[in-house]
Amino acid sequence: MVSKFCGHAAVRRVDDATAHIDNPFDLPITLVAREDVLVESEGVNELLRFASLAKTLSDLSTWEKAGKIAPYWGEIKGAIHSIVLTPDFHKGSGIPVGTVVDASGFVVPGAVGNDVCCGMRLLTTDVDRRELMPHIEAFKKCLRGIFFQGKRDIPMSPRQREAMLRDGLVGLFNTSDDNNSSGLWNYYDKRAQMDDLSRVHFGGGLDTKGTFAFDAYIQASGRSDGRDIQIGSVGGGNHFVEVQTVDELIDGQTAHAFGLSKNAVTIMAHSGSVGLGHMVGGYFNERAYDLYPKGVPHPEHGFYIFPTTGPHAKESLVYLDAMRNAANFAFANRLFLGLMVVRALSEVLGRKVSSKLVYDAPHNLIWDMGDHRFLHRKGATPAPGPNGQPGPFSYTGHPVIIPGSMGDASYVLAGEGCDHLLSSACHGAGRSLTRGKSTHVDDGHYRSVMEKLHVVTPLDPNAPDVRRRRDILAKYHARMKEEAPYAYKPITPVVKSVEDAGIARRVARLWPLVTVKG
Repeated sequence: MVSKFCGHAAVRRVDDATAHIDNPFDLPITLVAREDVLVESEGVNELLRFASLAKTLSDLSTWEKAGKIAPYWGEIKGAIHSIVLTPDFHKGSGIPVGTVVDASGFVVPGAVGNDVCCGMRLLTTDVDRRELMPHIEAFKKCLRGIFFQGKRDIPMSPRQREAMLRDGLVGLFNTSDDNNSSGLWNYYDKRAQMDDLSRVHFGGGLDTKGTFAFDAYIQASGRSDGRDIQIGSVGGGNHFVEVQTVDELIDGQTAHAFGLSKNAVTIMAHSGSVGLGHMVGGYFNERAYDLYPKGVPHPEHGFYIFPTTGPHAKESLVYLDAMRNAANFAFANRLFLGLMVVRALSEVLGRKVSSKLVYDAPHNLIWDMGDHRFLHRKGATPAPGPNGQPGPFSYTGHPVIIPGSMGDASYVLAGEGCDHLLSSACHGAGRSLTRGKSTHVDDGHYRSVMEKLHVVTPLDPNAPDVRRRRDILAKYHARMKEEAPYAYKPITPVVKSVEDAGIARRVARLWPLVTVKG
């Protein structure tokens, strides 16, 4: 049954939770979304442009065989096997957010983008919501100072930066004594951090052979306690750090295994590799463009690839290594963002606050599945199920973190390991309005929504010197409109789509208390 048309494609409903998207490239494209989840035509049209990469791959093989281009493929020619779209699916920058691509014989940097290893990190603390709420204004002031007013205080030596880029959180652990008990390292508990490594996807780090072009970043000032403007950055756009509370336990037994309890204060960080990832994405997109065979038309879709076998195989290895450097930075960045909130809680409550990691997983990355098979996830998070192997999630499935808008709930789910949907869940609710459209929402509606929320940004709109500057306030409110709750889909239908499709089951609901936006 054809349920709706989006642009030039028919979206055909398969069951209550999934639909098939017809396309001229004969690719299996599955959309995970119930009928009550908005599916925008702009996103489908953008997806079809990306899917036309399948024709380009076929054309390259034909041209090579006919001698029209120089040798390009090796023993494995590039192919796209399937595409899965998660319920937060919406138009992105070239490729829709919420796209998962199962491919072999090549990698495509544009399918990951520049925000390499953007992901979600969730911590639970020993703070009860009722303990925090009387101090909420002081807490917001403390957060603004730490995040935006020069009080991050994260000293790192060149040795630590190199270890971080090479080995991620393991590298940080092994070099943490370089700045032991200095600045934010006072909140870095080595024993707890070692325990937490089992609760980070990839164990908190990806193996690398080099450090790409990051020598200047590694050396920085050269001081053993040097600071930089990268680490501890929230980033812009939809990135955030949110302090939440557990307001409902849906699966109490699994929630207990995850360390979640009713009314506990939690910390959710959504950020990535900031400037380092942009450097990797930008450079390798251009490099892939340069490698495209001469003498044939460049594709209109604008996606350029690195074959993983044949004469260009080395290029793919260099890209993947640099991508993993940026990914390792992103894992460390989220770790520090969490510690920055732990520090603010400790200072405001006048006691040492302890925290424990629930999970940390990326949603912008390429997974090497072996035998030159690569899973590209853009705005989609892994949802591995129970496997009976050693580890904290062997019998529960891995946690899946799906945030709502800053005025809506977030959910923690447990992965079910749904192979035919590429074991992938959404990384959020997804936008319902483009940034441009959201800025034109009625001011009265915008203010009525936002006045109920506690949002911390670099600018305090209530500061006396700021309130006199209408020009600055206009820019501030325009940016806030882009991220207001009404710009996003309601979280409940999105999460139910994931659950109904058998990708993950709901475990706990979290409610926002304070949101930090860059």
